Amino acid sequence: MNRWLPEKIVWKQKFGTLEIALTIIGGVLYGLGAFSTMSWAIGFITLRPFAFIAVFWGVMFGPWVGGLAALIGNTFISDILAGWFGIGGVGGALGNFLMAFIPGLLVAHPKNWKAVVLWGGIVGTLVCAVFVGGWIALMGFAPFMTLFSSVLLADIPPNVILAPIFCSWLFDRIQARGLYWRDRLEDAE
Repeated sequence: MNRWLPEKIVWKQKFGTLEIALTIIGGVLYGLGAFSTMSWAIGFITLRPFAFIAVFWGVMFGPWVGGLAALIGNTFISDILAGWFGIGGVGGALGNFLMAFIPGLLVAHPKNWKAVVLWGGIVGTLVCAVFVGGWIALMGFAPFMTLFSSVLLADIPPNVILAPIFCSWLFDRIQARGLYWRDRLEDAE
């Protein structure tokens, strides 16, 4: 449990009915969480106390389930409900996908809060900020540093504080129900 990386990095993930259901549930939770706080704005980016759902979902249910849930929730639920759906959201879609995918892939154990903070709260959030800021700057809508720093301000606090708390608190319950993705992967092999 003290490992920073898993013994074996697994890129594949079984994707059956359970994974589809978890992706949909995660997408709805993430999208509604993001939409519910859109009126809390810092500059160009809204405060996102529910951003930790992406990291949590990736760590618990796997990189592909978490990544797709974050992409769907951010792009196809939150942005559509807010009326922001368009070409400008491509960076947000990819960034949010990676914010869940990276910790899902690289966190060795959900109760290792340091690994959750490193891979989800810091690395995943930095990558998300680069994609959002880079894409918006490339489109000519706003300067890179404005969006990059806004995303970091909005997403680092919940991802550093809430993601490790929820991972540690809910891991035993999720594992007991046979939903932890690494256990299911080992059972399939």
